[in-house]
Amino acid sequence: MRAKILETFKTQKGIIFAESALVFRETYTGRDIIAKNSRFEEGYADVRGYVPVEWWVMSVTSAKNELVKDGEGLTKLKLIDKSLVTLKDALKVAEQELMGSSAKRWPLTKLLDIGGEPKQTSFLKKEVPPIPPHLHAGEIVDGKVVPPGKREAYFFPPLDIEPYNKKMEKVITRLGIKTNISAEEFKGKLKNFGKDDSMYEIFQEHVVAPYEGWTIFEGILHAPGPWLTFEIQFPQDDFNLAAWRLGERIHDENERKEKYSSLVLKGLKGEEDFSDSLVDWSKTQIEDFKEKFHRPIKMLESGSWGRRYRIFFDSFYGEGWEIKSGNSLQLNKKDNPIAAIVWSGAGEVNSQLISAENGEKEFLIVPNTQIIIKNSGKKTLMIFTVEPLVE
Repeated sequence: MRAKILETFKTQKGIIFAESALVFRETYTGRDIIAKNSRFEEGYADVRGYVPVEWWVMSVTSAKNELVKDGEGLTKLKLIDKSLVTLKDALKVAEQELMGSSAKRWPLTKLLDIGGEPKQTSFLKKEVPPIPPHLHAGEIVDGKVVPPGKREAYFFPPLDIEPYNKKMEKVITRLGIKTNISAEEFKGKLKNFGKDDSMYEIFQEHVVAPYEGWTIFEGILHAPGPWLTFEIQFPQDDFNLAAWRLGERIHDENERKEKYSSLVLKGLKGEEDFSDSLVDWSKTQIEDFKEKFHRPIKMLESGSWGRRYRIFFDSFYGEGWEIKSGNSLQLNKKDNPIAAIVWSGAGEVNSQLISAENGEKEFLIVPNTQIIIKNSGKKTLMIFTVEPLVE
């Protein structure tokens, strides 16, 4: 296996492609962008009743659903002889060559396809559902939270381009709690899990715009809005829900209690425990939430050829590369790996064909590789990348 891995990226000039790792969830639906996922129905859902709403990029982390599927979330590399090997297994035999000294700082990266059919809510309006309110404070072990929690960052890519061609309505994302909400009121909303949508009403609301993003720290309550989201995070999959799916009710009381136990409390004693041990109120409930955590892109370079900009910040690093038709971009070697997805257009990276539609669209650039990207198509070639954790 090691010989095949080394031969693959040597032959492909430092590039190794991957098969997309789709992750199914029971907690939210999508807009049918990365897969058929807009409803919990036959033809969309798997045997568990889950839908494929997440594409995990160059992942060595397994998904932790209530009903676990072996290997779900693990990326498979495409080797030179057409065989596949998980990136996790590949690192066991070729860690230095694939990641240098960065393996322990490798993040979990996802494309979240959020949305679905508009739902009638208990606050008297129809709305395309977001991801249900939740947080990432850490694993719950023996009734106590075990840090570290999961920090994450978002970037909202454009959707009004090929191959998506989606003209989006006004999209809001719910991040942080309104400052006039008491802890007692929050705990009361938590108890209404599966009964109504009252938890959604106490969140701060922010309008989503392409080329913008956020950093969400551990313990911050959030309900990401229905815009396809490029997300980077610490490499773990812990979560505690704070509400059920928008507009949906769990009418069977025994089922509701079971889901409340398995998805909300997860071993905690009750609402008081949730509020006191999981929620970071010093970050979740502040007046200047947007000023502290909102992150628009930062331009790195631009010209007649296109532009390059930073998309992730704080503990994370990633870039956007846009190369206009007939142009190219050359980047110097780095001593760390770079994971990349082709978001739009077609072209070449180190003479290897790439395309957002009909070709290779996810790849790893191994350390110490000089990068030459050429746009051989008629549309702008757009690539998004992620690199190891900054801290």
